[in-house]
This record gives sequence, C-alpha cells and structure tokens, in this order.
Amino acid sequence: MAEQLDLNHGYYYQFLNNPQKQCYDALLTHMRQFETKFSLDPVSQADYLIANRAVLDDHPELWWADTPARYNFNLAGNVISHNFLQLKGNEQQLSQAIVQEAQRVLDKAAQLKGDWQKALFFHDYIIMKTTFNSGRDTDGYNDQNLSSVFLGGNSVCAGYSRAFQLLCRCAGIECVYVTGKAVKNGNWIQHAWNLAKIDGVWTWIDVTWDDLIFGKGQESVEHDYFCLNDTWISKEHPIPTVLETGNAKARLAIKFPKTESLKMEYHRVNNTYFEKYDVNAIAASVQAQDKSNRIRLRFSSTKDLQKAVQEIVMQNNLTSNPAYRVTKDDVMCVLRIDRIG
Repeated sequence: MAEQLDLNHGYYYQFLNNPQKQCYDALLTHMRQFETKFSLDPVSQADYLIANRAVLDDHPELWWADTPARYNFNLAGNVISHNFLQLKGNEQQLSQAIVQEAQRVLDKAAQLKGDWQKALFFHDYIIMKTTFNSGRDTDGYNDQNLSSVFLGGNSVCAGYSRAFQLLCRCAGIECVYVTGKAVKNGNWIQHAWNLAKIDGVWTWIDVTWDDLIFGKGQESVEHDYFCLNDTWISKEHPIPTVLETGNAKARLAIKFPKTESLKMEYHRVNNTYFEKYDVNAIAASVQAQDKSNRIRLRFSSTKDLQKAVQEIVMQNNLTSNPAYRVTKDDVMCVLRIDRIG
C-alpha cells in the first residue's frame, strides 16, 4: 500500500536548515501561483540557492521554474527577490496540457495492482513515448524538464526522470529525482535517474538508460535498470552525497536510504535472472522467450554472461545469422537476442 505523500514537500526538504526551509516554502508558494517576480524574506545567497534547487528537484510539476532567474540583494548581502527572465507567458496553459496527459496515464495505471506494476507502466510509457534527443530545445520544449516528454516526445535524462517522478508521486509512490555523475562505456557524464519507494522498499530506477537505441536508430524498451539495489546501480551510478546547485559554496549534504533487496528487480520477477549458471534453467528460459522473438537474460557475473554468450550465441552461430541481433552489456551482465528477420 503506497504511503500518503506530503506534496507540499519532497525528499530533499528534510535536509534543509530552518532558513532554507522558510525560503523553500516561500518559493514553492509563489511558483505554484505562476508568479514571475516576487519578494522574499532576507536570506543568504547560499541558503537561497540550496532552497531553490531543493524545490525544483522535489517538485517536477514546477517544470517551467527551472529557468534563468535574477535574484536581488539588500545592503546586507541577503537575497530579497526572485525574478524569472525567460518565461513565455504560456506556462500555465502548458501545465494544464501536461496535467491532462499525465492524468490519462494515471487513469490507466489505476487499473493495475501494486506500486511495482504502476511504476513499470510509467517506465514503459515514458520510453515508448519519448525519443532520446541531446538537443537543448526539442519541439519547442526544454529537454531539461518534463514538458519535453509529455508534450514534445523528445527529451534527455532530466526530462525522463522528472516525468517518472511526477507520475509516481501522483500515484502515491514516493519518488526522488537524483542527479550526479554516471559512467557509460568509459565516459563520465552528468546524469539524472530516480530512487522510488515501491511497495514499501526503496529501489533505483534509470528510465533513460532503459530506452536503448541500436545502431540503426531502432529503439527498444528494456528493463535492465528497473528496481536495482545499491550494488547494481553503483556499477555505473555512484550514489550522490550532496545536492549540487552550480555554486561550490552552496551544496546541500544529503543521504539516501540503503537499498539491499533485489526482490523487485525486473529480471528476477520475470525469472530471467540467474544467480548461478544453471544450463537447464537457462535453456528453459530461452525456449519460453523465443516464442516472442525477444530473449533477455541477466547473470550475476560477467563470467557467467560470457559463458552464456559462448554456449547460446557462438555455438548457434547467431552473430553471423542476419535474422538475429545480439547485444550484451558486460557491466550489467545482460544478454539480448532479438529475432529481426
């Protein structure tokens, strides 16, 4: 049963000091009314920056507010006002359109049982609707917020993760927007993903990296990053300990709950995860999945993955057969076989 969430605050609010909380509440109140310029009780620049970042990361519905703004100081050097610089004036109208699209998704999810099924539905909806696009402006929507998903259909990790956060929170599932460094194919990048409390258990989800793009631009809905624990997510996503604001003097110390369980990991739930290399069990899984022309296997180690590649792929000459596409992820220990001919 999902917890009743306090939608006035979010995960990062708990780490704020009192001045930051007061600024957080003031910013939230003004932003919810789509005010473009407003005064604030005097607050230090660092506290203002931290509070503003916490509000935006806790509240994906304020998609339009993560845009350039000017803040003014009093003689004591404290921030006393906030003024958005690049709003177009149609933010409230677009928000209504986003609410309508999100409600359509939520209505469908309401027919499902349990948080896990609902979160999976949100995950797959976002991937099927969205094409990964590294352009800053996609179809007229900023790809750093969820408008690029719900209204545009082209986005990057920030849009994917904020859209997932919004749907989860509206469904009563506690969900956190997480940012930090991640490594893919040896390259370190700034990235965004999610931490969600599903059926009472905290778990990691990266919707963006489950939107797999093959060489010819073909997209596939994968589930390799759905409901991971700390051990698995940390292979490529070091767990952040601070919330960054872009200012080295304004950083918020944060802490995420430990996630040890893998009971909700997608491949485990679907019996395609193999803790031990069991030839008969793997063969049965391959045979069962082959009917759908799509085979997915996850192993507990790279060694077992390589063994599976040798025994399933190489011995059957699948790499030289144009009817099959074979891909693998050595870090996440996943083997994918698709019949495409």
